[in-house]
Amino acid sequence: MDDERGIDWWVKRLDALLESALDAVVAGEGLTRRHWEVLHLLAEATVPESDVHTSLADVPGDTAAVLTDLAARGWVDRPRAGLLRLTADGVAVHDRILRAVTRVRRHTADGLSRQEYERTVLVLTRMAENVERALRRG
Repeated sequence: MDDERGIDWWVKRLDALLESALDAVVAGEGLTRRHWEVLHLLAEATVPESDVHTSLADVPGDTAAVLTDLAARGWVDRPRAGLLRLTADGVAVHDRILRAVTRVRRHTADGLSRQEYERTVLVLTRMAENVERALRRG
């Protein structure tokens, strides 16, 4: 019975569903999640390439290969040595994917009031902080 499942089950279930939905969005563009992460990092500004590698160290995949692929597609260029930025085509692709990602996020909150959503995030944040504190204590 679903009522007997604890929060750990529901958090894992929601995480798996969100991952699947987001993977489907980027796969629809012929990309991986790492591609999306790189595009999203570069969406706001020109970024040192070393910062891209550092920021994505915990995300599975080969960042160098993704950068090569994005450059070959004409979506990323190097305005100066060591710097990366999106091209106009890269910005267009990022914006299209972002709209789809935003739809996934919006659908996640269907049927929830703004207050319910904010309260849920607050509760999950507090629970994560509680577990982190307990783990630090040993």
